[in-house]
Amino acid sequence: MAGRQTMSDHDDDQPAKRRSLVLIAALIALGAAGVAIAVATGALRLGKSADSSPSPGELAQRRCQSAVLTRLLSPDKATISDIRTERSTLESDGRDYSSLMTSEPLEGVDAARIKVLNVSGTANAPSEVGSMINDRFDCRAYFVDGTLVHTLVVFDHAH
Repeated sequence: MAGRQTMSDHDDDQPAKRRSLVLIAALIALGAAGVAIAVATGALRLGKSADSSPSPGELAQRRCQSAVLTRLLSPDKATISDIRTERSTLESDGRDYSSLMTSEPLEGVDAARIKVLNVSGTANAPSEVGSMINDRFDCRAYFVDGTLVHTLVVFDHAH
């Protein structure tokens, strides 16, 4: 009976097919678990492209943190805490006056084109004698037509 399959020949293929299906299912489950872990840990971000630009608040916070650290005695040993970013109004007759008059990117720009974010927080840094100083700061981040052009850092105490 060459060329004919008997019932017993057909039964011999079943365990091999089951093993293949189980292997495929295990690989799919393993891949799904890997994706879930990557999303949960932030290694894979869904809904945002890798080259998406940061928000104005994120830009202001980064630039202000950098500006604050450069003003400290030991920036490599300093930390920043309690950071907050919020919209603010342009105070052309108040605290924003010097930036408007002396900062080249803002000088002569119509006030309607300028948006301000205020970033505040606490700089924690060692002093000259080694003790820790916790100093509050405010940083004004100035945007002209959506582009961050200038920051102004003001500490509660002189640095």
